[in-house]
Amino acid sequence: MPVRFAMLLFTLALTSCDWLRPPLGQKAILDVNGRQMNGQQYAQELAHRLKDHDVLAAKDPKLVKVIKAKIVEDFIVQALIEAWAKDNGIMLKAEDVEAQVQQIQKSYPDDLAFQQAFAEEGLTFSQWRERLQGSLLQKLVMQKIFEATEEPKEQELQDFYDNNKAQFSEKESAQIRQILVETESDAKIMESELKKGTSMTALAKKYSISPEGPRGGNVGWIEKGLSDVFEPAFHMKVGRRSPILKSAFGYHIFELVSRRPSRVRGYAESKTEVRRILMEKNEQSLYLAWLEQQTRKARVYKDQAFIDALKVETKAQ
Repeated sequence: MPVRFAMLLFTLALTSCDWLRPPLGQKAILDVNGRQMNGQQYAQELAHRLKDHDVLAAKDPKLVKVIKAKIVEDFIVQALIEAWAKDNGIMLKAEDVEAQVQQIQKSYPDDLAFQQAFAEEGLTFSQWRERLQGSLLQKLVMQKIFEATEEPKEQELQDFYDNNKAQFSEKESAQIRQILVETESDAKIMESELKKGTSMTALAKKYSISPEGPRGGNVGWIEKGLSDVFEPAFHMKVGRRSPILKSAFGYHIFELVSRRPSRVRGYAESKTEVRRILMEKNEQSLYLAWLEQQTRKARVYKDQAFIDALKVETKAQ
């Protein structure tokens, strides 16, 4: 069962009385250019990140070690981002933060559901808002860094495509239109209506329970081997209709609208995707170079002894 935030306990395998001055929970465990995380905050963050794991996983030394290291990494990056933003005049506007809060809140049915969402995460509203602000600031900083991203040249695009054609291959695919209903008796009624000449599009719009029902049952292109229920389409003639087929979702009747063979998309067709891939690679290189530069300049303190000594004890609810 999941381990709840309040049921994660932490102990320290330490004996030296030096650890008691100042109080252990207030001792700075991480310090990046003066921005600190104390022992209590570190333990709370560890609990937060472990809360969705089951009891055994939450006590797995390998998992705990990985999460501990990720907390350190994330804190350092966030501290560097905040410092760089300040030095470069990048500031979050209060109204932009509030607008984002309101947008997220509107995605919940009511205020109670919104409050429960972050409460279940083991966070207060203030803590949740602080995390949101950090995420928004990080986005602004990344946008600024990526302004220097160079557009890949035409030859680079062509070379990447030529050397990675397998990435632009497509399996044999079938374009499917279907009706999905809950019971076999409903499916037989649909089958009867189809035999009378009623269009599948009209029946799907009126009766199909699948998400594409309002679109006339147009599922789109399905690759061969992706769905057991649609696999017969690859042995049918275009325009033919399937018998009633049962799946975990209900009862299907589909027709084969079109079929295309396996192929490798040409360069012209793939160029937009190639550009996106290379831009992402260039942005990643810029970010890593920026991070290395900021880390070299930063004053970073990490109390690794405390981090290693912090042990997790769990009590399942």
